[in-house]
Amino acid sequence: MKLWTREDVLKAVRDNDILLIRFLYVDCDGVTRGYTCHRDQLDGDMSSGHAFAACMPFFSSLDTLVSGTRFGCVGEIRAVPDPATFHVLPYARRQAAMICDFVDTRHQPVGVCPRTTLKEVLAGCEYEVRASFENEFYYMLRTDTGYEPFDRSVCFATSGMKTTENVVLDTVEALSAQGLVVEKYYPEYGPGQQEVIIKYDSGLRAADNQVIFKETVRGVAADHGIVASFMPKPFAGLAGSGSHLHVSLWKDGRNLFHDPADPVGISPLARSFIAGVLHHLPALLPFTAACVTSYKRIVPHNWASAYACYGPDNREAAVRVVSGQKGREAETTNLEFKPVDGSANPYLALAVVLAAGLDGITRDLDPGEPTMQDPHDLSPEERARRGIRRLPQHLGEAVAELERDDLLRRVLGPVMYEEYVLLKRFQWEEYLKQVTEWEVRHFAELF
Repeated sequence: MKLWTREDVLKAVRDNDILLIRFLYVDCDGVTRGYTCHRDQLDGDMSSGHAFAACMPFFSSLDTLVSGTRFGCVGEIRAVPDPATFHVLPYARRQAAMICDFVDTRHQPVGVCPRTTLKEVLAGCEYEVRASFENEFYYMLRTDTGYEPFDRSVCFATSGMKTTENVVLDTVEALSAQGLVVEKYYPEYGPGQQEVIIKYDSGLRAADNQVIFKETVRGVAADHGIVASFMPKPFAGLAGSGSHLHVSLWKDGRNLFHDPADPVGISPLARSFIAGVLHHLPALLPFTAACVTSYKRIVPHNWASAYACYGPDNREAAVRVVSGQKGREAETTNLEFKPVDGSANPYLALAVVLAAGLDGITRDLDPGEPTMQDPHDLSPEERARRGIRRLPQHLGEAVAELERDDLLRRVLGPVMYEEYVLLKRFQWEEYLKQVTEWEVRHFAELF
């Protein structure tokens, strides 16, 4: 894949008659934001970056500052684009984009940048990280009363392939044009729900790919008059949508997670990585299941994982050991972390999962025996014996787990850690203030 330099970017803008260039970042609450630069200003803006208020990495998804934050109307940071992320936007006429890192006004690390946090975790890792996000999402139509699924297709049905044919073809072409390798596509479990799988990449590039992927899916869908939603549970009675994280560690061209002599096919290194993830898992969820709605997806019998356990090809386990493809086992064996969805900031999600796994390797932790069945079908006594914990059932509970995790405090640094806790607690407390239609329907005249 071409690694763009500053000169490459300026030339590509000229050659492709690009007029506007988007400087993108993903805030800590998972929203992709940015600003747009005119091509006449690009050379200077690539050097200086764009000035944002210092609070913007922690601006909430409810589009407001959080009570108690240290950030307010005073202070600035700069969003400096990474030329290596330059891509022409197939769904936006005469436009291109780059992904930015936040720095201070002297262009020094500022401690509030999710992308830089991931870079720091990767820099401290002695292995080569390969990862990808496996996305589910809904195509929806706006109606006078809200939203409805784009079609009534059932799981994997070819009828769903036909109804979405035009938008999917345009999406695949747009992803490919930006350098993402599309491997598979199919209509998923819910009506109107889709899954498009892209090939794994190096650690930082995998998170960048997730930003490009979501922007492209939404942009192409909008051109077709369709809403593409990565909300983890947009319809109460239908399947939720995940963004499962796949990860493996490599060195000298060898997949260190693969061991053909092992009954499950994984190495002792992989087992220790799993153990670290399971140990820290409740505290990881505010980053990977980052929205109040996420926890309506992470329930038993939904193939979304509700328990902290692992197992080979077990889609109810939080960590699924993915069996390698015949003839390519050494290349394709990996771990799938299932309690991730589209509300997550991909840089923070990958950073904390890696940090937890690497902590397991450093401490030589043991994940115990694999779970070979749906963990919810085990008795409570058996789950307790095997150390299989129920995952937090709401964002408030997950944030409380994060507040007890010293590893993540160290990984994020004090400012990022404290502000992230505030951000997620704010979302949870705002949610608790809401009265739903379900509550009114059942209780308004009952008591």
